[in-house]
Amino acid sequence: MAENMGTDDVVVAWQRGDEPGIVEFVVTTTHVGEFQALLAEQHVTATSDPQPVRGAGTDIVTIVAAVAGNPAAWAAIGLAVRKFFDRHRGKRIRVDENGLAEAQNYSAKDIERIVRALSSTEQDNTDADERR
Repeated sequence: MAENMGTDDVVVAWQRGDEPGIVEFVVTTTHVGEFQALLAEQHVTATSDPQPVRGAGTDIVTIVAAVAGNPAAWAAIGLAVRKFFDRHRGKRIRVDENGLAEAQNYSAKDIERIVRALSSTEQDNTDADERR
């Protein structure tokens, strides 16, 4: 995992599970619910795995273990992964010293969440400066 990865970065990587018929996806923690919902829409059983992720960025990624016991399950998983990437295709955000400068392919709800997070960070920085 990249060390400069943030919580809004989209990460999906896969690895073989410890048991036959299990595939593990390493997913950005903030996107786990969305990823599991897409798998569920395809009738694929998937659960978040409590085991720690090995490597850098362990606090912002989660393992999702999916059951892929037959070719139909693999096809369903492929479709869910494609939908996930389609939802996030072309997303781009740029923040400068004045705040949010550009956002592409984000919903209004996501933009509001990002602005709130930026405002919160700015307030935290102001509070820290005042304490010095």
